[in-house]
Amino acid sequence: MKKFEYKKLKYRFIKIWKKKWCLGFFIKNNNININEGATCINYSQQCFEGIKVCLKKKKIKIKKININSNRFQKSCKLIMSPIINLFYFINIIKILSILNFKYIPNIKIGYLYLRPLILGISKNIGVKTSEKFFLTIFCTPLFTKNIFLNIKSVFSKRIIDNYGNYKIGSNYIINIINNYYIKKYNFDDYIHVNNFFFEEIGTSNFIIYKKKLILSPNNKNILPGINKFFFLYFLKFKKKIFKLNINFNKINNSKKIISCGTAAYYKIINLILYKNKILKYKKNFFYKLLHFFIKKYV
Repeated sequence: MKKFEYKKLKYRFIKIWKKKWCLGFFIKNNNININEGATCINYSQQCFEGIKVCLKKKKIKIKKININSNRFQKSCKLIMSPIINLFYFINIIKILSILNFKYIPNIKIGYLYLRPLILGISKNIGVKTSEKFFLTIFCTPLFTKNIFLNIKSVFSKRIIDNYGNYKIGSNYIINIINNYYIKKYNFDDYIHVNNFFFEEIGTSNFIIYKKKLILSPNNKNILPGINKFFFLYFLKFKKKIFKLNINFNKINNSKKIISCGTAAYYKIINLILYKNKILKYKKNFFYKLLHFFIKKYV
């Protein structure tokens, strides 16, 4: 099995909202029947989240559940969908993890990845908010091998302004297009550039090591990744950290760049191509620091 792909597991959770939340169910069927006029299909009225669950000493451990839950509520509020109670949501995540216990990998090799997804499902061809919503939470295994071997390159502008910090489906269409062409030309990934400022590597945040400083981009086009947050928290006792706009000069003078997936991975950048200029990065102590952090905290 590949590192990150869909696999049908035994149980998932569903719940419907129509003026109020109805009773939820844990089911085995993995298919969703949606009307062709649904707002999630026609107008992208949907949002999602990613939550990691692992086994540590044969006990279930849910990673950063409070932060993920709050970010999911933030996305729901933006798309005008109903917000689910935090206490209820976290309990559903715990129960679903127990029901799919046999699929949870050991923390050394990966996670069980839970995907909460909310969809507007009203029959509607006009541009207005849905009157009915569908919540599902499903699971798939996620494996984390070869996280240090990626080469990143090629740059592209992000087309959606000021909404990149929400986990909504419409933000990812540009990634689907870029992923197709990036693989075609034998690159592993690409960097979003907006008005000469570097924003994200694909769907991931990034961190720059520059002498004794740590730099990280920070604006409304960037989804605030939980992995980046924890890595910066880990580094704040060792380095000075600055959140600012990142231009090419800062990239060019950096010692090392790390890509932090918003849900899954940390990756080391080996090479960047920008306007026919190639930047190469060598392994240094920062590589060992990242390896130590992943082994101890991730």
